[in-house]
Amino acid sequence: MDKLLPEFINTLDASFKKLLKETNSAPGASKLTVSQLQYIDAVHTLGEPSITELADALTITKASVTVGINKLVRQGYVVKSQSYEDRRVFRVSLTEAGGTLVKAKLQTLENYVGVIHAALTEVEAKQFETIVTKLIEHFRQT
Repeated sequence: MDKLLPEFINTLDASFKKLLKETNSAPGASKLTVSQLQYIDAVHTLGEPSITELADALTITKASVTVGINKLVRQGYVVKSQSYEDRRVFRVSLTEAGGTLVKAKLQTLENYVGVIHAALTEVEAKQFETIVTKLIEHFRQT
């Protein structure tokens, strides 16, 4: 298990990056880090969050979020804009490239579900679902 789970995660990551490269759906996206992908996911999920809202959602410091978001701005995946209501607040939103990346990721996840269903029997798929559900609940509690 100690070697199997990291291998499984790395395989999913590698196949996602391979798909991005092959489809050219988000040029340069295959070089994004896991943290950068998490930022993009959070921006997508939250809509147009502030840096503070992102930091809270990701449970990291505002300084770390600012550094990460600034890198994604330079790479063209997000934009920062100053709030009209409070000039101290910056909102983050996805660019077209960021939106394309999110769509590619969602499609890839859908493909993974198909691959998993094809690889497992009906009983195994139910066991897998039970185990993954239990793990998700456990991670949310910690």
